[in-house]
Amino acid sequence: MSLDNYIENEKSRTRMKRNLSTNVRSPFRYPGGKMKHIKYIRPYWERVLHDEYREPFFGGGAVFFAKPKVEYNWLNDLLKDLIITLKIMADPESRLKIIGLLSNEVATKERFEEMKSWNPQTELEKAHRFYYINRTAYSGIMKQPNWGFHDIKSVPPRKWPDRVENAGRKLEGSKITSIDFLEVIEAPPDGKSVFMYVDPPYCTSDQKRAYLHHFSLDDHLRLHEALKETEYKFCLSYDDCDQVRDLYDWANLYTYSWRYHAANSSVTSRKMGEELIITNY
Repeated sequence: MSLDNYIENEKSRTRMKRNLSTNVRSPFRYPGGKMKHIKYIRPYWERVLHDEYREPFFGGGAVFFAKPKVEYNWLNDLLKDLIITLKIMADPESRLKIIGLLSNEVATKERFEEMKSWNPQTELEKAHRFYYINRTAYSGIMKQPNWGFHDIKSVPPRKWPDRVENAGRKLEGSKITSIDFLEVIEAPPDGKSVFMYVDPPYCTSDQKRAYLHHFSLDDHLRLHEALKETEYKFCLSYDDCDQVRDLYDWANLYTYSWRYHAANSSVTSRKMGEELIITNY
């Protein structure tokens, strides 16, 4: 290899590392995901200097993949197959295997039905099935029997390997768990300054249709008490409703809104959505 080629290769590696430390697109579809809301959330993480980042409700992970990666990262979700998939992606050797499997996939209703009826045994097989269904099911809903083939707005299979590769590189070295959210919020720090992005199931959402693990009233109250007592800085996303405003009247509440396609509507029919960003700083 010539010196010029070597230098160019090093520049390319440096650019890749820089990109992975900042903005990587989430490889998942997820109901309630925040990929399109990043521009509203970004200013809140940028205000907090931190070397440890935690997400008690990872979901599609749009914020983790979009923000700069810090020294310590703790990603948590109760959805077991999601956590298995994240761990497969984070391990370089396992990541190559799942990329090889996904490289041969096609997004068809017939293949979708095959994957639905498949009973995978190994963690690699579970990750393969989870990722396929997530990318091809309506809105990425992973709760049976609400799976329905709907790949129209999804990234096509030929792009899945790149998504998984980039996401997996950023996931490397992260702590990935499937435990109760209180354990994540209340655990002692590994770094000098902890910042948490918290995105729980919403109070007024149709949780039982979209999520395998839905939130009860007690869960909303447990989360509220933990966040009220924590010394860590947090940014919390919630639906804008009276219940949430009453619970968090001690914190800073910021409203933002956007237009989205209403379910079962025409392409031109849009509905206004409103949410809250809540912080203790």
